Amino acid sequence: MPNTPTGHVIWLTGLSGAGKSTIAQQLVKLYRAASINPILLDGDAVRAAINDPNWGFDTDSRRRGSYIYARLAAMLSGQGHLVIVPTISMFHEVRHWNRQHIAGYFEVYLRVSQHVRQQRDPKALYRQHQSGSNHNMAGLDLTYEEPDNPDLIIDNNGDKSDIAQIAQTIYTQFHQRFTGTANQERPE
Repeated sequence: MPNTPTGHVIWLTGLSGAGKSTIAQQLVKLYRAASINPILLDGDAVRAAINDPNWGFDTDSRRRGSYIYARLAAMLSGQGHLVIVPTISMFHEVRHWNRQHIAGYFEVYLRVSQHVRQQRDPKALYRQHQSGSNHNMAGLDLTYEEPDNPDLIIDNNGDKSDIAQIAQTIYTQFHQRFTGTANQERPE
């Protein structure tokens, strides 16, 4: 049964190096400037907080982890919170679950070319993969199921100077979707 529409979830999906965490942090700043304190469930931070030694990077572990993020987001949004979730989220089934169980769900696909992601490589995962020390990498070893029906697609092949504008676009599109207005005390 879906949660009541008292809260919302902004779900940022894309492969490693797409800018999910950086954009999420910028969104948090925008909302705080508008006196809204969102909850940030960054995939890496949630994984570290749960600290499960059996939660690996293989397909089954990633699926289980995606459901952990989804269920936490659903629970928190059901309590009236705005939740921002930057996560790879490789699976159609998880994103479909989100749509069925989170009334205020807004999915953003950050699409970035492989060349740009490899150049950014913020966690050195691509370099580790090329050297043979990083297996089970989403988009290379493991299939990333591109979102089939996101609310917003952003091609993020630029540099860090684009982050503020991308976050502003997400903020504006989100408010247009859920409030019917583009300007809800929109911070600049």
